[in-house]
Amino acid sequence: MNSVQENKNELEAAVRYCESAISRAKQTIESMEFRQQAASKAWHEHTGREAALEREVAELKLEYEELKTNMALMTDENVKLRETCNLQKDQVAMFQRKMTRLSEVDR
Repeated sequence: MNSVQENKNELEAAVRYCESAISRAKQTIESMEFRQQAASKAWHEHTGREAALEREVAELKLEYEELKTNMALMTDENVKLRETCNLQKDQVAMFQRKMTRLSEVDR
């Protein structure tokens, strides 16, 4: 009978060992699933931020191109205004010379 009791005790100890191993394995699986979910969430957040940044970069590039175009147009306009200003200065100088000659003739 002693041998049967010992075998029974050994089997019960083996069962407890197996149950403990199963419990640890379940905890490990739960931990791994939690880490996987956290990593997946972080990846999706990162991907979302990356996509938002890419959209912002595209918008900034477009704005930069518009600003370059506007600057070129303003530079062209500035050149035209300077030419007009120089022409007006030349016309004023010519008018003043004519007025000076007319006033000398009138004397």
